[in-house]
Amino acid sequence: MTRQIPRQLEAYRDLLNETELNQLLESINQPLPSGLRVNPLKAAAASPKAWQQAYGWQLEQVPFCPTGWQLGNEASNLSRTVEHQMGHYYIQDAASMLPVELFEFNPEAAPSVLDMTAAPGGKTTHLISQLGDRGLVVANDSNLQRISGLKGNLQRWGSTSAVITNQPGERMGRWLPEQFDYVLLDAPCSGEALRTSERHTSRLVSSHERNTLQQRQIKLLESALQATRPNGQVVYSTCSLAPEEDEAVLDALLKRYPEQIEIRPIPQRVPIHAPGLLAAGNQAYAEEVSKALRLWPHLYNTAGFFAALIVKRDQIATPSLERPQQTLAKAGYKAVTNDEQQQIISSLQDVYGFDLPALLASKGLSLWRNGKSIQAIPERWLSNFEHFPFVSAGIHVGKLSRQGFQPAHDLASRYAAQFSRQRLTISEHQIDEWLARRDLPIKQRAYTDGSIVVVEDQQQRYLGLGQINANTLENLLPHWQ
Repeated sequence: MTRQIPRQLEAYRDLLNETELNQLLESINQPLPSGLRVNPLKAAAASPKAWQQAYGWQLEQVPFCPTGWQLGNEASNLSRTVEHQMGHYYIQDAASMLPVELFEFNPEAAPSVLDMTAAPGGKTTHLISQLGDRGLVVANDSNLQRISGLKGNLQRWGSTSAVITNQPGERMGRWLPEQFDYVLLDAPCSGEALRTSERHTSRLVSSHERNTLQQRQIKLLESALQATRPNGQVVYSTCSLAPEEDEAVLDALLKRYPEQIEIRPIPQRVPIHAPGLLAAGNQAYAEEVSKALRLWPHLYNTAGFFAALIVKRDQIATPSLERPQQTLAKAGYKAVTNDEQQQIISSLQDVYGFDLPALLASKGLSLWRNGKSIQAIPERWLSNFEHFPFVSAGIHVGKLSRQGFQPAHDLASRYAAQFSRQRLTISEHQIDEWLARRDLPIKQRAYTDGSIVVVEDQQQRYLGLGQINANTLENLLPHWQ
């Protein structure tokens, strides 16, 4: 017998049979498990086992994400570990790991990818990981207030291939038609995931709000398709189970472009059977919509989620729209001189043992200067998206001034193992003080005053950069850290 239905579930009563409805009711009354996704750019495949032993976590692998894990117990320290603060994993609900796993990436390729509504950056970091930090990932978000969080998360992740832009997603397709091999649209939505957590609180959503969101979602998805090359892929997803924001959006685009797009079945490596709806209320949807994935909370102990893999079979007529322009010079950038580049290369090699030319060559990066700041920017962005405005690009290499070159935390954190010299070990009881950005007293005199050192603990975990000043180790952790 079905229990009493909460008001927010009334709209879903007729979409499930009695057994499924009871399973859903039981699941939404259970706390949502915490989840984490490992950063393969920094952490080894065996790292979760080590964390489990060190922190007392009970980890279970997410069935549709090889780098994703759910915690079977409470973990109050999940956001306070050294590994989290240094970007070895990202805290994320398991359902949110689904969209990126749907893409059919060629592991040998270095594609251009657009994350159209990227903030706060969880799915962008997932894209970067899936591609092995190859190619180009453009992380766009229209909300300027969310850009700083997006930037901080990408810096913590250690990406060299990402570029952040702050533009309305609805226009990206007309500004940059057929420029991307893959586009992710994790669309702004009502958040009607049916299962609450600290990040997803339950609330009633009016039909007017759903319809307003639907119209924006349709515009964004059309823009995503316009930005995609023929034979490219788009993943559309929401953290809502409202059919108006899910199947109805796909149905609208299928009717608009019946010859140009198709929904592809969920890949076999994603072992989930949760088909999209063919009808909801009085609305019937195209049969192809059932190839989408409707992740009900009771299926895999997650929040509710919806995702679909769309293939663009042919060109879509796209009205031209003059794109915004901003030269590198206007943005404050200029190419480093040969002398400056040699100074940076020599400092990193001689002091820290780091081979910068090898990084620039393997990742296709070039050095640019903005004031004292030195940035390694993807050459692919500079050649394919010349003069398109961006917030940040590539990876921060360091600062160059009259006093010399100082490496950046971003570079040292990503390539900590390759910074083989100029290292200083602090004791276990000093770690919390250090991560709180406090300076530390030191007794050793191995390095001269003014030296920038790589700080590590007794387990050789990278903890940031510090500067020697008499008997003090000055903390150089960035503010976003």
